[in-house]
Amino acid sequence: MIRTCLVRAADGSVKTLEGSNLDELRHLRAKKDQLVWLEILDPDTESLEVLAREFNIHPLALEDMKKRRQRPKIDTYPDQHMVVTYEVTEERSRRKGRSLQLGEIHLIAGEGYLISAHWQPSPAIEATLERFRTRPEVVATTVGQLLYSVLDAAVDGYFPLLDEVSEQIDTLEDRILEGGAKGGLREVLVIKRDLLELRRMLAPQRDIANALLRRDVELIGEAEAPYYQDLYDHLLRVLDALDLYRDLVASALDANLSVTNNNLNAVMKRLTAFTVVLMVPTLIAGVYGMNFRNMPELRFQYGYFITLGVMVLSIVLIGAYFKARDWF
Repeated sequence: MIRTCLVRAADGSVKTLEGSNLDELRHLRAKKDQLVWLEILDPDTESLEVLAREFNIHPLALEDMKKRRQRPKIDTYPDQHMVVTYEVTEERSRRKGRSLQLGEIHLIAGEGYLISAHWQPSPAIEATLERFRTRPEVVATTVGQLLYSVLDAAVDGYFPLLDEVSEQIDTLEDRILEGGAKGGLREVLVIKRDLLELRRMLAPQRDIANALLRRDVELIGEAEAPYYQDLYDHLLRVLDALDLYRDLVASALDANLSVTNNNLNAVMKRLTAFTVVLMVPTLIAGVYGMNFRNMPELRFQYGYFITLGVMVLSIVLIGAYFKARDWF
């Protein structure tokens, strides 16, 4: 469990508090024109007690942190708002042979403070923390701007993943059309499942951005509205790309099934041709294999060689016929 508190003073300076210094939170929040950001990795019981004591966090919000795996949402409590969002925690997880990894982030915003809690290393939080330390005037001067910075960093993390999915779909389509997509059906279904999971997580986040854009949260003012419009636009782009890739995956699945059926038909055609080629020699051998006493040609001196020659000739002629029609 790691707790870090960043305080941005009115003059733009940033102070970092850790460990026992976190007891100063109440005094820091009492000062006006200060922005307090408390960042918690893997919150434990002690951390939740600090939140309840110093920030008067609503019990339902604390319960959500304990249970985790909440759907993306925005909850409004007296004097504070809670946002649950998800981000991609590893951009190249697919190329490393691992499944899609999404990280859960809980954000609690109130007058003059923001609390972020997560249970795994967060690229969005780390990037925003670094910018907050080095260029605080760019990241945030208000709680609304700081909240936007975290949400925007989380949403932007989906674009590299979508580019990777697009490349994977293109490669898979080429392999399917070339007829060499071994395990292609499994790969298509894995991509389809991941896209559905992303769609399930991102659609509610679009509703969150829309609610913030409508300024249902009083922390969002006129100055922050254009930023949340940009956030909403980014989510629309991600969702549009997801819908497009779902269609491409469905097309790839149909193409895979078509290629499989075509290959099966080609195999059946070849087996049919082989059957016809062997049918005439089998008929001749069957006729001359019958044990009738008065059967013609039984005493013919060169009958055996002529029969074999006829068999070979029939095989060659029928084989050439099917070869000319691309059955072999």
